[in-house]
Amino acid sequence: MAYRFPVVSRATRLFQPVPLSSAAAATRFARLRHPIVKIQMASISAPPPGKHEWLVVVPDKPGTAQKRLEVRAQHFAGLKPFVESQQFKTGGAVLNDKPESDDPSTWDWYGSSIVIVAESKEEVKKILENDIYTKTGVWDTEKALILAGKFAFRFP
Repeated sequence: MAYRFPVVSRATRLFQPVPLSSAAAATRFARLRHPIVKIQMASISAPPPGKHEWLVVVPDKPGTAQKRLEVRAQHFAGLKPFVESQQFKTGGAVLNDKPESDDPSTWDWYGSSIVIVAESKEEVKKILENDIYTKTGVWDTEKALILAGKFAFRFP
């Protein structure tokens, strides 16, 4: 539905939406040079009670690119239960520069990023400590950035 916004109070410059009739809306939008683009976002569901979403960025230790590639398959296998339970919302590589190909052996790795649903920062740290990347010395969990998040939208 289209709205016009008349000034309710000139002193305070407050605006109040008032629905336009469909004929008035059609006339007004017909004058626009560009079509109106409707963006559809995925529905946002709040984490379960007592849980929060955490944005996590974990840098790699210097010189660990080869070790990362060696244990990468084990890392992905370890992610599976977290992904299936939807405790991990999204995640992936963080690179120092745009990759020129899809071949991970050519990437300039910075580390990894993950959005995790957990009760506390300590729970997030425990998850990171049990990952093969930490156990084999790839991730520098001491320098991990772990921030509580309230995400406003998601795209499918």
